Amino acid sequence: MKKIKGSNVLRRELWEFTAEAQKSIATELLRIGRTVNINEFEYIPFSGEVDIFIEAVRLDRKMRVIIDTSFDDVKEKLLSEFISDREISHDLLIDLLVMLKGITGKQEPSVLKAITGEQINHDQDRDDWICLCGNYPAMNGFYSCDEDGNWIEPAEEWNDLYRCHQCGRVINDSDHTVIGINLHPTGEANL
Repeated sequence: MKKIKGSNVLRRELWEFTAEAQKSIATELLRIGRTVNINEFEYIPFSGEVDIFIEAVRLDRKMRVIIDTSFDDVKEKLLSEFISDREISHDLLIDLLVMLKGITGKQEPSVLKAITGEQINHDQDRDDWICLCGNYPAMNGFYSCDEDGNWIEPAEEWNDLYRCHQCGRVINDSDHTVIGINLHPTGEANL
């Protein structure tokens, strides 16, 4: 029988999700390097009660996500306050992140282009990969990444994905299938 999570565990996980979403949004705004006006989005990812007051999204000097507004009493508000006030849902946080990922800025967007039907090879040793581009571990190598192809440290939540450091293919270690290509991942500059 599967263990059922209690309300405190679910609250903690929801809080962790919210914190991670804000961190990812801040990372995209840092990549973009400027204020993003709301008219650059496909739609306004806030509740219908406040969406007409949203003007722009930006980072402040403390790297907090700020929403510029046209409220009578407040000209800017932290994204975390919109979350606390239930003026943006968890789904809309993800939509905000996805739309920011598509905006060009100082650096190119980190977007995974899905690929199906590709699989990499390996020599006799299962860990001696040979990517479809010809890359292998002793050449340019591979590094751990998330589902978007962005560099991460392997941890509990890691799904055994690797990105080819030469062509950008994202590979599932369990069956060597290619799930996509990301030509401009975040975090790669540190490698």
